[in-house]
Amino acid sequence: MTSEYSRTSSVAVSGSRRVAIIAVHGVADQRLGDTAQTLAELLVAQTPNNADYAPGIIDDVILQVPPIEPLASRTQASITGAIRKARKYFRQSLGSDFVRHDHATTNDKRALRGNGPLTPGADFTDYLLNRAKQNHMPADTYTVPRVSLNRSAAGVSRKVDIYEMYWADLSRLSGKVPRILTELFTLLFRLSTLGRDTVQAAAAEYHDKPSWTWLSRLQTALDWAYSRLLALLFLQLVMLASVFVPLGLVSDQTALVHRILAVVLGAGALLGIAYLWRRFIVAAASGLALGVILWKCAGAAPEIIGVVWLIVLSIIYDNWLKICAERFRLVRTVGWMLWGPLLLVLAAQAWMHMSSDMTMWVTAALRGVEYVLVAMAIWWIVAGVLLPGWMVAGILAGRHGFHARASVATGRLALVVSLGFFLALAMSAWALASKGLTQAIKSFAYDPEIFKVACSVGQKCISHADEFLNDRFAASTSMFSLIAVLLLCLVAYLLITFVPSVLSELKATKDKSERLGRWLTNGYRWLDFGIAIVVFTGVLCSLIVGLQFLSSGMHMHWPVLPDMLRGVVDRWRMLSSNLLDLMVYTAASATLAFSGIGGWLSRHVPALRAPLDAALDVDNHFREFPSRAIPRARIFSRYVALLTHVSRQGYDRIVVVSHSQGTVISAELFRYMKERAAINPNDAVGMIWKNIRNKLRLFTAGSPLRQLYAARFPVMYDWVLRENQADVMGPLPGDVGVDVWVNAYATGDYVGRWIWSRGANPKADNICSQIDSGPHGQQKYEPEFGLPVKPFTSPIALDVCLGAGAHTHYFDKDNGKVAPKVAALVDALVMS
Repeated sequence: MTSEYSRTSSVAVSGSRRVAIIAVHGVADQRLGDTAQTLAELLVAQTPNNADYAPGIIDDVILQVPPIEPLASRTQASITGAIRKARKYFRQSLGSDFVRHDHATTNDKRALRGNGPLTPGADFTDYLLNRAKQNHMPADTYTVPRVSLNRSAAGVSRKVDIYEMYWADLSRLSGKVPRILTELFTLLFRLSTLGRDTVQAAAAEYHDKPSWTWLSRLQTALDWAYSRLLALLFLQLVMLASVFVPLGLVSDQTALVHRILAVVLGAGALLGIAYLWRRFIVAAASGLALGVILWKCAGAAPEIIGVVWLIVLSIIYDNWLKICAERFRLVRTVGWMLWGPLLLVLAAQAWMHMSSDMTMWVTAALRGVEYVLVAMAIWWIVAGVLLPGWMVAGILAGRHGFHARASVATGRLALVVSLGFFLALAMSAWALASKGLTQAIKSFAYDPEIFKVACSVGQKCISHADEFLNDRFAASTSMFSLIAVLLLCLVAYLLITFVPSVLSELKATKDKSERLGRWLTNGYRWLDFGIAIVVFTGVLCSLIVGLQFLSSGMHMHWPVLPDMLRGVVDRWRMLSSNLLDLMVYTAASATLAFSGIGGWLSRHVPALRAPLDAALDVDNHFREFPSRAIPRARIFSRYVALLTHVSRQGYDRIVVVSHSQGTVISAELFRYMKERAAINPNDAVGMIWKNIRNKLRLFTAGSPLRQLYAARFPVMYDWVLRENQADVMGPLPGDVGVDVWVNAYATGDYVGRWIWSRGANPKADNICSQIDSGPHGQQKYEPEFGLPVKPFTSPIALDVCLGAGAHTHYFDKDNGKVAPKVAALVDALVMS
C-alpha cells in the first residue's frame, strides 16, 4: 500500500481541469528538484502557445515505496553441499540466469522471444523484480519535489502540477569504495559482461547456426578468462608489491618495526577482547601477555613481521574480493585459488632464504612475481589461440541479418574496449609505480629463477632486484603499448565524431543544423567498421604478445623467435617504453579528472562527461547487483509509487516529460505495466495501469532507444525497429501504452535522435539503413514546424527536429531557438 503526506498545505485548484507533469531526468548526476524546477522555469519564461504560466508553490510529497511484486514469483530450489554450490556459482559466472528456462541456474538456456507471456525487455524487468524479492529488497521512501503552476489562456485557467521522478541516487554504484574505483570497475568489467550477455541472447535466437554456438562459447570463455583470471593475476602482482615494497623499505629497521608491532598487536588484542566480550581484566591480561611475548621474540623478528604483514594483507584482500563477488560470481573463490598457493610459495621461499633481516621476504615476493608472470604468459598463449577463432566465428555469425550483425558488433566492442582499457590502465599504473618499486628494493641482490638473461659480451647480467623489475617492465609493456595505440586510435575516432557536437553543446560554435547532423551520422556509419579493424589488429597483437612472452627472457634451450624478428621486437620494446612514459601521465590525469570530480563535471560541464555517463547509465539499466538493491527494481518501484500517488489525485491528463536515459526508464516501465496488465489486470500494477492508461502522454528528448539500445541490444529492443506501418519503421505509441508520443531531438545529439524512420531495405539490411537513416526516408536535419503548436490528436507518433545542438540543455529556458519549441510541445501535450 502506498501512502503519502505533504509538507505544505495544498494549493487551491484553478479551473475545472487539472494536469500532472512527471519530469524524468537523464544524466544520473542531477540534483533532487533540479529537473522539475528547470521545466517550470521554462514554461513560465516562454509563455508557450500564447499561454501564461503563473508562478506557483514549490513543495514536497513524501511517498512510501514498497518493492513491486513480480508477475511470476519464481523461487529457486535451495542447493546444499559445497560441490553443488560451487557448480551453481560457476554456471552463474558464465552467464545470467535470465537466459535460462524459468530463470533457474540448473536449467538449460532458452530463446528469449516467444518463450513466455512477456516480451524480452518486460521479462527482464520481471526477472530483476523477482531477484530483488528473493533477496528481500527493503521498502523505501521518496521525497517528491512538486511545483504547482496555473496555466491561463483565452480566459480558461488550468492547474498544472510538475512532479519529479528522480532516480540519480539509485543509479551510481558506490557502496564501500570511492566513486573513481566504482566507475573504473564498471567500465573495465561490466561492459565485457554486457557484450557476453548480448551475444548469448542472440545465440539463443540462432540456436541452429553452428557459428553462433561457437561465438557464444568463445565470447563467454574470453570474458570469464579476462574478468576472473587475467584481472586477478594483475591483482596478485599488486599484492606481491605490497609485500616486497614496505618490507624492503624497513629492512634495516627490523628491530624497531618488531617492537612497534608487539605494542600494536598487544593493544589490538586488548581492545578486541574488551569490545567483543566486555571482560576488561581478561582483555588487559591477554593484550599484555601477547605484547610481552612478541617483544621478547627478538630473534624471530623477520619471520614474525612477515607473517603478520601477510595476515593483514590477506584480510584486506579478502574484503576487496567480497566487494567484487557482489558484482561477479566466483571472483572470491578464484581469487583465493590464486592467492592461497602464493602464500605457500612465499612461506617456502622465505624459509629457503632465511636471513636476519627482511631480505628473505623480498626474495620470496620476487619469486612470486616470476610465477605470476609465467601464469600471465600462459594466459596470453591461450588467448592468442582463442581470439582468432572468436574473430572468425563473429564474421560467420554476422551473416544472418541485422540482429546478428548488431549483436556481434556489441560483443566485439564490449570485449575489446574492456580488455584494452584494462591493459592500458594496468600498464600505466605500473609505469607510474615502477620508479617507486625499484627504489624500494634497489639494494637487494636477486638472481631470477625463471626469467634469466644469458650473460654475453657487452651485456650485463641481472644481479639486483631493481634490474629484474626493470627488465620485466620493459618486456611486459612492449606489446601492450601497441594495444594502447589501437585504443587511442579508437578514442581519436570517437573524438573526431563527437567534438562538433560537444562544441555546439558548449556554445563554442554555431554549426548549421544539417552540417552537424550529417557529420554525426557519417561518424556512426563507419563506427562498426572501425571497431572491426581495431579488433582484427588487436587479435594479431595478442598472437605477438603470446610469442613475446615466450621469448622475453625465459630460460629455454631453443629459440622461439628468429634472430631477425627478435631484433625487431627489441627495437619495439624501447620505442614502446618511451611511448608508454608519454601516455601514462595523460591517462592518469584524464582518469582523475573524469572520475574523481565526475559529479561536478556532470552538473556544471555536462558535455565533457555525457558520453561516460551514458555508458554508466546503460550498465545501471541492466545491472543485477547489489542483490538487495538492484537499480532497475528500485527505480521502477519508486516510479510506480509516484504514478500511484498521481493516479489518486484525479488529474485529467498525465504528461511524462523525459530526457535521455529517463526516456528509456519511462518506456520500459510503461511497456512492462501494459503487458502485465493484459495478463493480470486485477493485481496492484494492473489496477494502477487501468487508472492512468487513457490519461498518459509521452514526451521524449534525446532518447537513446533507437541509436543506442536498439542498435547494441537488438534482441531485447527489437520492438523499437519493428516494421509497424507502410514504409515506417519504429515503435507504435501503443507499444508503450500511450496514445500520443512526441520525440524531440537536436541534430548533433550523440546519445539519441529520431525514433521513427523509413522501412527497412531488404537489399541493404544493415545498421546504417535501420539505425542512422532519418525519419520517413530522409535524414531530417532541419526544423519543420512553426509556433504556436496546436494540441495533438491521438493516436500520434511524431519526431520533431529542434535544429543544431547536442545532448543537454533541452529544457534550459535561455537555450536560444530550442527553448520556445520545447515549451510549445510540452504545452501542446498538456492541452491534448
